[in-house]
Amino acid sequence: MTHSKTGIEAEILRRIREKGRITFAEFMDAALYWPEGGYYTAARQAWGADGDYITNIDISPVFSRMMAKCVHEMWTLLGSPANFTLIEAGSGRGLLTEGILDAADALYPGMSKVLSARLVEKNRFLRKPATARISWHEDMEGLPPIEAGCILSNELVDSFPVHRVVCSGGFKELYVGHDGTRFIEEPCEPSTPELKAHFDSLGISLSEGLITEVNLKAKEWIRKAGSLINKGFVATIDYGLPARELYSREIGSTIACHFRHTINHNPYMNIGMQDITAHVDFTTLAAEGEQSGLKLTGFTTQKNFLLGLGILEELKPSENAGFENRQKISHNRELVQLITPGGAGDAFKVLVQHKGIQKPELKGFSFKDMSSRL
Repeated sequence: MTHSKTGIEAEILRRIREKGRITFAEFMDAALYWPEGGYYTAARQAWGADGDYITNIDISPVFSRMMAKCVHEMWTLLGSPANFTLIEAGSGRGLLTEGILDAADALYPGMSKVLSARLVEKNRFLRKPATARISWHEDMEGLPPIEAGCILSNELVDSFPVHRVVCSGGFKELYVGHDGTRFIEEPCEPSTPELKAHFDSLGISLSEGLITEVNLKAKEWIRKAGSLINKGFVATIDYGLPARELYSREIGSTIACHFRHTINHNPYMNIGMQDITAHVDFTTLAAEGEQSGLKLTGFTTQKNFLLGLGILEELKPSENAGFENRQKISHNRELVQLITPGGAGDAFKVLVQHKGIQKPELKGFSFKDMSSRL
C-alpha cells in the first residue's frame, strides 16, 4: 500500500468518523482531487501507454488537426475577429491545444496570428511556464471574460464528482460509510433537494431499484463556461448520453474506474491510484447552458463529428511494403480508431453550444446531427 493511497484513505475515514457518513460526491472528490495526493493532483502519469488509459490525443495526432479545423470554422463564422481565445478546460498535458496551435500555424495563418490559448489544469505538476501564446491556470474562476473564442473540453466533465442515487421505496441518495473493515453504501434521504429536482425538471421517474449518478458540478461548470464568453462556442467531448437513455434501467450506474489500462466498477479500491468516471448527461448540459446564454449548435457522436469535418481526407494512400508505407498504414489505423463504431467513435459524444451569434452550421454536424435525441 503506497503512502499516497494510505493518506487519502485516512482522510476519507476521518471525514466518515466525523460526519457518520459522506456523500459519494465527497468521496469521489477526495479520491480524485485531494490536494495531498488525489488521482488528478499527484505527480504521476495518468495518460498514455505508461498510465491508466489513453485519450483521443494518444490515439492519433489527427484529432488535433480536426479540432483545429473546427476552431478555424468557428473563428470564420464569428467574422474572423482580431482576437480569438481558445480555453481548454482540463487540459492535462496540454497536448490537444499544442496540436491545435501547430495545425493553425501550418494551415490557417490568418487565425494563427490572432489565436491565443488559456489552459486550465488543477494538477500543478502538469502546468507549464507561460509563453507568448499559452497561459496556464488552476481553474476557470480567475479567468477574465473573453470577447470571442471557444471553450473546449476533452474528457473533463465525466471526472466531476457525482452523487449516487437509488429508487428504493422512494427516492434516496447513496452515502459512503465504513463498517470497520470496508467501505459500504447506505441509502438515506438526499443531501440536497437539487437531486430530486434534477429528475423532476427532466420529467424522468427512476425505475424501482435503479442506481444512477447525478453530476451537479457539471451544471455549475457549463453555466460558468457560458458566462466567460461574449461571442463564441463551448465544445464538450466526453463519454455520455442524452438523459432519457442515461437514466434508463438498461444503462444503470455508469461508474467506471481506470487502472493500468483495465476497467473496473469498484471505486473503493486503489483509492487515489485509479481514475473514477461517470457518464455525462448531455441533455442537462444543453439545458443548463441556456442560463448563461448558450444555445444548442449540435450534438452527435465523435465518429459522426469527425466524418463531418472530413477526417477521411487525412487517410494516406499506401502502395508498397517499404518503411514509409508501414508508417502510412500505422497512421491510417490510428485514424480509424477515432471513428470506430462501437469504440471511441460511438462512446464519445460531441456537444457544441454557441453564444452571441445566430445559429451557425458547423461541418462537424453535417454528417449526422443527433440533437433531436436530447
